[in-house]
Amino acid sequence: MRTALHGISFVVPCYNCGGFLLDAVESLAAQRLSVPSEIIVVDDASDDETTLRALATCRGHKGVRIIRVPLHSGAQAARTTGLRAARCDYVLPLDCDDRLATESELPTDGGYAQQAVQILASDPNVAFVHTFSRMMGDFDGLTISAYPTCEDLIVRKHHAPLSIVYRRRDGLAAGGYDPAVRKWQDWAFAVDLLATRYRRCAANTIRCVPKPCHEYRIHNRWQRLSAVDVSELDTTLLVVERNLDYFQAVLDDPRPAHKIAELVCAAKPDRLTELLYMAAYDLDQALTVTRQRRFTLVNPYDSLGIP
Repeated sequence: MRTALHGISFVVPCYNCGGFLLDAVESLAAQRLSVPSEIIVVDDASDDETTLRALATCRGHKGVRIIRVPLHSGAQAARTTGLRAARCDYVLPLDCDDRLATESELPTDGGYAQQAVQILASDPNVAFVHTFSRMMGDFDGLTISAYPTCEDLIVRKHHAPLSIVYRRRDGLAAGGYDPAVRKWQDWAFAVDLLATRYRRCAANTIRCVPKPCHEYRIHNRWQRLSAVDVSELDTTLLVVERNLDYFQAVLDDPRPAHKIAELVCAAKPDRLTELLYMAAYDLDQALTVTRQRRFTLVNPYDSLGIP
């Protein structure tokens, strides 16, 4: 069995993402780190010429590995491929059209990835580390869920960011990313991580680097997962059935999976509730978000699918 490096593996699933890929990879290469790192781009059978040229350019970057998947299988399977190929102890997934803020753009104490590795290495009770997301592209501003989360909130369907940093061994023990989950994939994976740790009696503290270190691109270049027509109750039930023991324990509710799934869906916060959570954490930040959205949480930006 190979020994993992004390460092971080960035996993970038890529399918016909065009020129966005270079921006994502270059933002990762620009991270200031005191530990080893690698960038794994999983090419999910792209056939777009712009994307193929971007992949060829990425191959020339130091520390970048390209893994080509022969048949298109979706982002979840690509993320799992990258997770299994990772050589470092810690993993940070990044969508190919997103990016991480660099230290020159957002001064922090060593950057998000660096801080997350330090937190996880020093505290075994931490399940994962997250940060805030700032939208870019067709809309500029924080997502409505830019506040620190915890295990109880995630179980009650609060947003779990995709850009978490977690231990590779935890991700592997959880089975990777479930390809049957077609929407709310970040939430489903976070639950799988927490449930896996619960079963081995590990603590599930969640830590936050409270800066907008993750940049989420808003665009209409291709259909995003947020636009996929999938039943939220059915998806929630899929996750609950796989982790029923965990949900029953955390919610202190012995009912069957379909009742737990209904409870979890009903507990999901609306935008006003999330704004109130943000205000409790940082009132000025919540006021800024309200102004950015023209004092409404429903219009005029709903057509963009902004979170």
